[in-house]
Amino acid sequence: MSSLQRKVRSHLLAAPPLAPLALLAMLALLGGLLGAVPAAAGNGHFLHGVGAVNDAMGGAGVALPNDTLGALNLNPALLTELDGSGFEFSAEYAKAGNAVTSQVGPFSGRTQEQGRTALIPAFGFTRHPAGSPFAYGVGFLGLAGFGVDYPQDAHNPILSPQPQGFGRVYANYQFLKVPVVAALRLNPEWSVGVAFVTGRSALTADPAGFATPDCGPNGCFYPRVNTDSAFGYGGQIGVHYRPSHVWAFGASYTTEQRFQTFEWNSAHANPALPDSGTARRISFRLDNPATAVAGIGFTPTPALKFALDGKWIDYGHTTGFSGFGIAPDGHALGLGWRSITVFDVGGQFQANPWLTLRLGYNHAENAIPDKSAFFNVASPAIWGNHVTAGFGMRVDSALTLNLAYYYALKTRITGPLYPVPGGVVSDEQSLRSLIATFSFRL
Repeated sequence: MSSLQRKVRSHLLAAPPLAPLALLAMLALLGGLLGAVPAAAGNGHFLHGVGAVNDAMGGAGVALPNDTLGALNLNPALLTELDGSGFEFSAEYAKAGNAVTSQVGPFSGRTQEQGRTALIPAFGFTRHPAGSPFAYGVGFLGLAGFGVDYPQDAHNPILSPQPQGFGRVYANYQFLKVPVVAALRLNPEWSVGVAFVTGRSALTADPAGFATPDCGPNGCFYPRVNTDSAFGYGGQIGVHYRPSHVWAFGASYTTEQRFQTFEWNSAHANPALPDSGTARRISFRLDNPATAVAGIGFTPTPALKFALDGKWIDYGHTTGFSGFGIAPDGHALGLGWRSITVFDVGGQFQANPWLTLRLGYNHAENAIPDKSAFFNVASPAIWGNHVTAGFGMRVDSALTLNLAYYYALKTRITGPLYPVPGGVVSDEQSLRSLIATFSFRL
């Protein structure tokens, strides 16, 4: 066996994945659906919006109190602008177009992912009693994730059977955000809000590139891990300033969410070693990054609304996402992501009392630099531009059906296939998504 083959098989790595989510008994079905399939994302590993209204607006709305789910996610202070009681139930159907290409010398191949369509649910409730300065709410928001399902492919070096490559690569990471929110209107212009943010994540990886491989004279084999879940917590604070009926300004900050360490019972994977098949313990920690959002709401007429937001997501200082390279024992030091900025804009036009039309655009920096392409074969969250559209149809005085569709344009990154001199790996991704949200306001 050549030294080139030994280098390829010893250091090909797979990255983490996406997550099942279950909570209270009344939401057991919701949690089960979240765990059923890999999710897709849009701003790094985050969805660019939550619910059909916010999605169709490109994810913008930190200053615009347009809907229950968007307010619960973006800015707790917005709850004072949503009068009465609001309930929203949402389901997003997302289909990613992932592919990986690799080349080592004259050998190259491209493999299309074979994952299923993701179903990502969300639920939210807000309450602002008439005449009261106080408002409160709670959300169960399927908000983030990544995942792939690549078959083993002997024609693609990175997916060649272990130990030459990784073999089949399956990854599934999911994150459920649960904000418990309280808001206070200080005066007719200013509102503030806070949220205690809990969350549950889950991760599956086959193979687990973050684990130390089992190396012997026949090469290095990476183990696999089944699903484990972890709980995390953080906080969120937001402000809303409305100097007139035309202009509004909003901002919020969500702290980093620190999660429990994932821990799995696995087994030694190298069939040539004496400990093959014996038990081993694998652990990995993946936190959720801090996020800051600021934006403007513009309402020139009662029928016409615009929102413009800017976001900052701090992947570069978040455990699991930050870190780059391969440790001396062969495990990945992290995914090698960087902090990013996001800009989103949306417009809404109420055509008549029963029909509202929406358009939006979302642009995100790529959290994964080219040099990290190899470390993110299983987590290729390389989205850039999203084009969004949707409408709301009022069924009666209490119920509105909102639909949205967005397309994340194809993005591709190419970097070195570590540590093979001249080796190259490319990740590419696109996304199509349809969202339906039932909105009740009483």
